[in-house]
Amino acid sequence: MDNFSDISEWLTYAQRDYDIALHLSKTFQPLPTESICYNSQQAIEKSLKSILILRTGDYRKTHDIRELHQMCKEAGEDFGLAPNITRTLTRFATKSRYPDEIYDFTDKDAEIGLKYAEQVLTQAREILAKAQKEVETP
Repeated sequence: MDNFSDISEWLTYAQRDYDIALHLSKTFQPLPTESICYNSQQAIEKSLKSILILRTGDYRKTHDIRELHQMCKEAGEDFGLAPNITRTLTRFATKSRYPDEIYDFTDKDAEIGLKYAEQVLTQAREILAKAQKEVETP
């Protein structure tokens, strides 16, 4: 596979989104929960898409974490996200962006977003590293 650098770039952007969410959670009071949730969701979305690129060569243009997770599972990579979690994470992308649709995100929502963003990003990096080693090993 020759697109490891493209996949790595996706994960760099995912890391930035996670870093922003983490910074917001440590810096502001009250917590800007809608921004933490949004950036956490973006980190998860980009991480899943990076693995879809790795395993299938492409990704679907969607913000639906449930759908992306299912596609990853079908491609052989399960991130262990329960259906209720994928629904919650997907909501973070859509309900946090516009004042007329704003959802009252809680500190617990922000905690959930950060937890799963870290988990998925870490797993995606491990999958990429393993795939790179497999290519390098004769």
